[in-house]
Amino acid sequence: MNMNDVIEWDIDVSILNNKFIRRELLKVLGIATLLTAFIVLLIMLPSMLGGDFTGSSSNLRDIKYALILIGLLFVFTVLFIFAYYGNRYMLSYSLDKNTVSTMSRTEQRSRNSKLNFLLIIIGLLTRNLAATGTGFLANSRQDQIMKWNNVKKATFYPASNTITLSTGYGEKSIVFCTEDNYNEVSEHVRSMCSNSCRMKEK
Repeated sequence: MNMNDVIEWDIDVSILNNKFIRRELLKVLGIATLLTAFIVLLIMLPSMLGGDFTGSSSNLRDIKYALILIGLLFVFTVLFIFAYYGNRYMLSYSLDKNTVSTMSRTEQRSRNSKLNFLLIIIGLLTRNLAATGTGFLANSRQDQIMKWNNVKKATFYPASNTITLSTGYGEKSIVFCTEDNYNEVSEHVRSMCSNSCRMKEK
């Protein structure tokens, strides 16, 4: 294969059935769960410091409400993924001699933009800077371009036709391949990664 060639393909990835996306989603939900638990802890802190935590029914009620909120968060997330995204994420990839590009396809980009715009509006109306910032950040990261000379680690998953690339600074790219092009893409990744890049297969 000529290293000047460009490899391009489209792929639809299941959101909940794909272990790589599911793992990232659980990280986000985990952060939300910890945030909820932290807020509940702050609410109960006066009772805990006063020594009447165990005997207070309001504290038990707060814990119950927190558990219900966490459960509803997971349920609504699953329902939303099915209702709005149809449990699939539409991606396009382009690999050349300089970069690996991951792009949301037109229909996916449109859905994401509507959702991000809604987050921004809700954040502005409620003066919630976190929601506004999340909307802006998500909208600006619909495409990802990673330079080969920045890749520090490449992990190959032939059974899943997937390759993960990491720069070592928190930036990560997941390359979902088809059964037909996995070998070609993995060969290209191995040839493009620098000598300092750690490669392993799982």
